[in-house]
Order: sequence, then C-alpha cells, then structure tokens
Amino acid sequence: MNKSKLRLYPAAFSALTVTLALAACSNDEPGKDPLADGPVAARVTAGISPTTRVSIDVTDKNRASFTDGDVIHVVTGNSTYNYTYDGSDWSPVSSPYYFEDTDPVSFQAWYADPDVKVENNVISIDTKTQEYDSESKWNAHDILVTPKVTTTVASPEISFTNRNAFRHIMSQITFTFKAGDGISNLDRMSKYTLKTLTTDATFDALACTLTAGNMTGNIAVSPSCGAVIEYTCRPIILVPQDVTNGELTLEVVYNYESYTATLALPKNATALAEGTHYTYTVTVSNTGLKIDNAEIADWIEEAPSNGNATLK
Repeated sequence: MNKSKLRLYPAAFSALTVTLALAACSNDEPGKDPLADGPVAARVTAGISPTTRVSIDVTDKNRASFTDGDVIHVVTGNSTYNYTYDGSDWSPVSSPYYFEDTDPVSFQAWYADPDVKVENNVISIDTKTQEYDSESKWNAHDILVTPKVTTTVASPEISFTNRNAFRHIMSQITFTFKAGDGISNLDRMSKYTLKTLTTDATFDALACTLTAGNMTGNIAVSPSCGAVIEYTCRPIILVPQDVTNGELTLEVVYNYESYTATLALPKNATALAEGTHYTYTVTVSNTGLKIDNAEIADWIEEAPSNGNATLK
C-alpha cells in the first residue's frame, strides 16, 4: 500500500473480491486437457477477511479493500510471486505462477508495508522503533496473512477471499488521554510507556508464520498532544504474546512527574491476541491516572492527531 495506506473496513461487511484473469484459457471444452496448449497462468483474487477487526472509512463503510499500487506476495513451496492491484484487478509484477501439471498446488499470501525489508525470506520486527508518535510510521510492523489455499489447473483461480482472505497477525493498542483534576490540558504530557513486553519477532515470508522473540523491554512514545483536553494517540503495533495476570503496565510522564497504572485486558484475557485492537481511555490528573475499562475496537488506519478525538 502506498506508504501502508491500507484502508480496512468493518468486520460485519463482506470482503471486496478483486479478480484478474492472467491468461485466458482456451482449453475449456468438455474433456479437453487444460494443459494441451502449454502451462496455464493462475488467476488471483484477494480481499480482507470480514472477520478481521478492521478500520472504518467514513466515505464507504460497506467494503474491505486494498488500495491502488498494493502488492501481495503469493507463496508456493520456496517460490514467491508478487501481484499488484490497480484499483480493480491484480496483475503479476513480473511473472505469474503457471500450472504445469494437474497435481494440486497449495498457496498462501502475505502483505506488509512496502518499505519493510525482507532478508533471506525473513522480516525482522522490533516494535521498540515506535518511539516517536509524531514521526514514526505507526503501522510499519502490521502484517496480513491468508490461510493456505489448494487448487489445480482445472480450477486455476487462487482465491484469497471469504474464509481465505487476508487477516492481521499482529496486535494493536491505542490510548486516548484526557485531562483530569488539576490539569488544564495535555500540553505537558511528554511521554507514555508500555513496560516489560516482548518487543521482537520474526516473520518467515515462505512459511507465512510469525514467531515471537526473546527480547523484553519497554515501548516508549512521545506524543505531540498540544493544548487540548483530550488526545487520541496513534496506534502501537505489538507482538502477540501472553501477559502475566492479563495486565499491562503503563507509565505516563506529565510535567516531569511519572504516574503508573495497571491496565487489565478485556474479558479476562491473558494474552495480546493477533488481529485484535485494544483501546484504553486514560484520565491524567495531578494525583494519578484513572483507567476506564478496556475495549476491543476496529483495526484503525490512523488516529486523528489532535482535538477531541475518539475511536468510537
């Protein structure tokens, strides 16, 4: 997606399916060998899963979609075939996949920010790089993956739609801060930190699997709240992981004073789940922090940068 501008829309809606016939097969007469005229190119369809917690587009709340220029990576065996979206169809970036025999073939696909580096078919993830709210690319670590799809040359469409559509495999958290007693606005809030989390992971671009790492640390963010009484920060992408007692630790620095609070995961959960977006409202006062109940929300593209913003 152009600078990862993936527009993802509500879970209740069906995924948009986009289809491209990469090579029209003239061998569709009954009983005729589909490979009689040589290898057959695959056709690709792709969409975002309707079960994914996805973001709301105020202009169109009835579909889930990729945007022009997005590239998905279709994997089979040890080979990857890249397909790009032009607004209506998918086409191969270089060469398509060709069926060369009648055996079943399994495919899987993934999507990540185009600036993410893939080295030796591995993406290394370090979520501590989200240190500066106003400058960081908040969703650089967001990765979407499909289930495996098996098909043959007799039905040469690789369909990553419906139950086989793309899903988020990372976790996400967003904070809305409010000025409370004794605080006129949030201008002097200089930092907030999520403490003692697993911060690294690796994504195998051939197996399409995410593996949490062994690094434990803090994720510190320096928001640019300004002189407002309520501010919704950009989301933080997190490695899915177990959480001790289902609780996270949040530290907020306001006017050079540190305030700490415990955040309970919703519904008695004990892990940050993949594809799930957690939201917290935190009221900052001169005596401490008040935490409203956590909620699970849509997977948003980007929060507003100032004003009385809310995610609901």
